[in-house]
Amino acid sequence: MPAVWSSQFQHNHPGWARWIGGLLLIFGGMCTGRLTVRNNLYSVGTCLAIPLYAIAACAPGFGGDFLTALAGAALLAFATKNYCRSFRNGYAFDAVFRASLYLGTLPLLLPAALPLAAALPLAVLIFRRTLREAAVACAGLLLPAAALCYINWGAGGEFSAPLSYLGTAFLAGRPLALFSALPLPNLLPTATIGALGLLAALFVLSDLYAVGTKPRFILIYNIVLLALTAAVLCGPGAVRTDTTLIAVPAAILLPFLFVRIHRAIVWPLYLILLAFTLISSILQ
Repeated sequence: MPAVWSSQFQHNHPGWARWIGGLLLIFGGMCTGRLTVRNNLYSVGTCLAIPLYAIAACAPGFGGDFLTALAGAALLAFATKNYCRSFRNGYAFDAVFRASLYLGTLPLLLPAALPLAAALPLAVLIFRRTLREAAVACAGLLLPAAALCYINWGAGGEFSAPLSYLGTAFLAGRPLALFSALPLPNLLPTATIGALGLLAALFVLSDLYAVGTKPRFILIYNIVLLALTAAVLCGPGAVRTDTTLIAVPAAILLPFLFVRIHRAIVWPLYLILLAFTLISSILQ
């Protein structure tokens, strides 16, 4: 399984793993920031989504397996960017296929992320894609798991063994076990980012028609994506590496809150989040 390969690579090549993890963090942040700037989500020019992505990804901690965690967050960022890019006139087969391919690869790294497959029909409905594009998106979603099953079968194993592994890993444990297992220095930033994300979602809904049509649908998509990532963290198979998934919707929604409240409130919040990140980095 790719999750096992990632852990083994980090254990055997820690130096290369740090470099790759840093690049994944940069690419994920730049992808998220470019999405917000190009679509003018906040009616003001700001790149605040880039540092917020890094803070939301790093503050909760990785539990030691940082390469898998950062790769999962980057895949979700790439999928979100391509789904949002598909909202346009004419067909967008390439965008929906690539987005679904990234989304289908995500559970192979983080099995608890299986509920995020619901982001595909959500994107098709919100971004008004056709049935043809939906069929292409479903093919992209199923392709990574099908390819892994075929490779495993070609290597002499059972064809359905990867799917059985995913199901077992997803159902392992009990619901909400992640929050009782997280240490307090990691639980506080996770809860803070989740609470701020919920507050930002309320700000978006209260001021929804103050933005353009495309930014409105992108923000609605990310509100539901925030709810899906919260469901992932509450699932029975969630582990500490899954906390990085909240970075994508939080980084897109939080600037909408920050640019609309007073600066005297924004700066303390930002410094608190930054302090959480530094503390988590020291305790890793």
